[in-house]
Amino acid sequence: MLNLIINADDLGLTPGCSKGIMQALTAGIVTDTTLMVNTDFTEDALAQLKQQGITRVGLHLNLTMGRPLLAADQVPSLVDAQGRFRRRVAEAVPLMNMADAKRELSAQVDKFLATGLGLTHLDSHHHAHTYPGILEIAIELAQQLQVPLRQGNDAVRQKITQAGLATTDAIALNFYEQGTTLDNLQHIIHSHPTGTLEIMCHPAKPDQLLYEISSYNHWREQELTVLTSREIRAFLTNSGVRLVGFDALQA
Repeated sequence: MLNLIINADDLGLTPGCSKGIMQALTAGIVTDTTLMVNTDFTEDALAQLKQQGITRVGLHLNLTMGRPLLAADQVPSLVDAQGRFRRRVAEAVPLMNMADAKRELSAQVDKFLATGLGLTHLDSHHHAHTYPGILEIAIELAQQLQVPLRQGNDAVRQKITQAGLATTDAIALNFYEQGTTLDNLQHIIHSHPTGTLEIMCHPAKPDQLLYEISSYNHWREQELTVLTSREIRAFLTNSGVRLVGFDALQA
């Protein structure tokens, strides 16, 4: 039997993102989500979680969107001249002082813990934690918190498991853009008959702000349609797939 985690990234990015994720969690097949704690809409996302009675989510570690929680002069290598994170992770990481990155990510953990929510796992915006240096910080944080850490590829998975941390057997990153179809989602699931698979997703009700700040916008509404469809629910039932969250990795 396949244990399937469907995790929605970007909770708190915009109001429309949070609304879409809430719908996918409560009326669809999404089983987990990860919260961004450094945005203008973190508090809105927290209110929506409380309204739905959701008390456990993941933390979306973020070094590439918006402003850091810490003052720019405390983490100077993470920000541009405007005090904002650099958007392109491949350009941002080589400029980072890892001590700055650790201070900021630790601050994000502290803010998450202060919400009172239970923590299911860690992952990161733009897969920043899969890059050397940041990966080691993410592993250390996950060890301290005793929670699973998202993998990104076989090399990252091996380092995570060698550190004694839980992660999934496989991850699918291709339910994305043109791949946000029912057929492709079914194909992804069929391709992993056993073990534990995470499918990363980004459902949303796209708002104007999302179009302004993210190049990945209208596809998110297509994701939401597929993830809340009767067809995908029927497919999972007929396939004998077990839907679980990241908490299942700690059982």
